[in-house]
Amino acid sequence: MATVCAFVLTRNRKALLVECLRGLLAQTRPPERIVVLDNASTDGTAAHLREAGLLDEPSLTFERSEVNTGGAGGYARGVELALAQGTDWIWLMDDDAEPAPEALERLLAAPEATDPGVAVLANAVHGPDGEIDVMHRCRMGRFMQPLSVEEYRDGHPALTVVSFVGFMVRSSVVRAIGLPRADFFIGCDDVEYSLRARREGRLHLVPESVILHKFQLGGGADTRRSRFWNRLLGTPYPSTSWDGYWKTLYGIRNFFWIRNHYGQPSPLAHAGTVGAYVAKTLMFDERPLRRIPWIVRYAAKGRRGDLTGVTPEEWARIAAR
Repeated sequence: MATVCAFVLTRNRKALLVECLRGLLAQTRPPERIVVLDNASTDGTAAHLREAGLLDEPSLTFERSEVNTGGAGGYARGVELALAQGTDWIWLMDDDAEPAPEALERLLAAPEATDPGVAVLANAVHGPDGEIDVMHRCRMGRFMQPLSVEEYRDGHPALTVVSFVGFMVRSSVVRAIGLPRADFFIGCDDVEYSLRARREGRLHLVPESVILHKFQLGGGADTRRSRFWNRLLGTPYPSTSWDGYWKTLYGIRNFFWIRNHYGQPSPLAHAGTVGAYVAKTLMFDERPLRRIPWIVRYAAKGRRGDLTGVTPEEWARIAAR
């Protein structure tokens, strides 16, 4: 029987973390091991887990980082810790995810779970409203194109990109491709890791296996423009908040790094992709004219391979102006 280590990355969301861990422990087919990495939380995460009795669970390993290494650094360390558990599969998720009780059982029951040509299995991600959040499961072209809701009803479709919310990868694949990139800090580290995993096998969605994600990607309230364009175009794109826009800029930088590393597009193609980002912010976001120079700057960083960026503290001062 295949064995599984679930990994959960957390930072300053101790109540959500407890819900995630209880969801893992209540699985109809529980994982053999659970690893939690606390990425320099300041909310008393460890004490909260201890009070809840979760640190006494024999299957659970807890580690705390004293430095916030971002989502990318957290997943790099987490995959390393999970790989050391010696299981066949590693199942990744954030602290704001909660797998349905039969999620793991259904992943392992999928025919692809016994196919050595499959590198990654992915749950269907549902949002807080219970609807499928298609932004987590995509195919890659010039941009990432989410699977349509209709494709979730048609078997176990192949994917190009799987977010780290319910990303289950063979340990043998991790040994072959290495750890996720820690230097991305936040944004698109799961995109790059998906593309690397595809070198070792296929990625498949298992839509009957569900994981709840309690926050929408993007982190902003929809604008009047975004609601209009999503209705008109039938798209699912969220707007992004200005206060947290530094995260989006890191994602843009990292996406252009990926584009240049995996595809080496021409200057004209690069300009076209930048133009598409500009058009998207004009259509969906608040304060779009303030965002455009930042988009151009961070796209250029990614193309040059420059992974520096504004810090959250620096951005807080910029956003307050």
